[in-house]
Amino acid sequence: MKLINQGYILDVEKLNNQKNVCMCTSIFRHSTKRLFSSFRNGTTKESPDGNGVIAESENGTEWRILFSGFQTVFDGIQGEIKAVELSEKPDGNLFAFLSWFDRTKGSKLYNPSSDTILPARIILVDSYDMGKTWENYRTIDIGDLQGPALTGPVVKVPGGYLVFFEKYGPEQPSGPSLHAACALFSKDGIIFDRIITVARHPENKIFYWDQRNAYDVDSGKIISMFWTYDRENEKDIDIHIAYGNPDTLTWTVPQSTGIQGQIAMPIPLTEGRLLCFYVHRHHPGSMRLVMSYDKGKTWDIANEMVIYENQEIKEKGVSGESSYAEYWEDMGTWSFGHPCGIMLDENLGLLVYYAGRDVKKLSARYAIVSI
Repeated sequence: MKLINQGYILDVEKLNNQKNVCMCTSIFRHSTKRLFSSFRNGTTKESPDGNGVIAESENGTEWRILFSGFQTVFDGIQGEIKAVELSEKPDGNLFAFLSWFDRTKGSKLYNPSSDTILPARIILVDSYDMGKTWENYRTIDIGDLQGPALTGPVVKVPGGYLVFFEKYGPEQPSGPSLHAACALFSKDGIIFDRIITVARHPENKIFYWDQRNAYDVDSGKIISMFWTYDRENEKDIDIHIAYGNPDTLTWTVPQSTGIQGQIAMPIPLTEGRLLCFYVHRHHPGSMRLVMSYDKGKTWDIANEMVIYENQEIKEKGVSGESSYAEYWEDMGTWSFGHPCGIMLDENLGLLVYYAGRDVKKLSARYAIVSI
């Protein structure tokens, strides 16, 4: 693997406004080969003015802002857009899923006193001009699931579309908040009316946070990777991996990869190879790319590649010294993350993530690697 090029999708150091924080980066390639990167932009990580931005590119190295400013008021309630995930209908038009949070209920995403996050919705919206304008906003019905939040790209499988999210909240009155990795399924990319559980610990002792998923053409499986948190012992454990059957929409039980990290994006290749672009939060904090030659059973960690590194800041909470509530606070101080990536061709990969010199200046960035 070799790093060919890197740069900015949006360089906040060059902005003249106060919205200097990008996060929740993602990437989508249209059937016309046009590239779209979506991300959240706001004054701070927790600021209520966060909203979605879409940038486009022909080659992955030259980016221009296409759209910013999704609708944020629903049923008279002012909210924030935390994440935007794009996909393409069978007719070529774009649709987007938005993670919306009610900002009238608190100044921070997580409330330690109630162990809940802000009320949230998953919004579906359409574009008929390749992302320049958006219309037909509607809330997706997810039943009684609380705290829904999008977790990575929409995945097209032979039988339809999968939109991945996680839920977090009490399931019984006065009960504890519980976590599950979930997905919405649609056969046609229009009606998303089936909810699937991707991963959940039977005793709720392990949380499979922030899943990232990709469809592997070679094996015909969905590869899912999880930032995995030991709720009982209040600390991260190794990144876990599971495999989904797109016909039955069932997944294997997540297993450890042996990789010490957080959010991890699987990028399937040919001949049994699988890339993992992941967050290495331990010092030196970095974004790393590692190869597996057996679809994720083992990993060549000795030869992993550092895509980005921040040696100046030692990130908080990664050595198990923080309580669960403190860990949520620590997340607000992290200066890089949210990996995503696709293959441009059989030899070139495009990676996107956010990073900056400190939490006050976080840009949306890209890297091109040869495999």
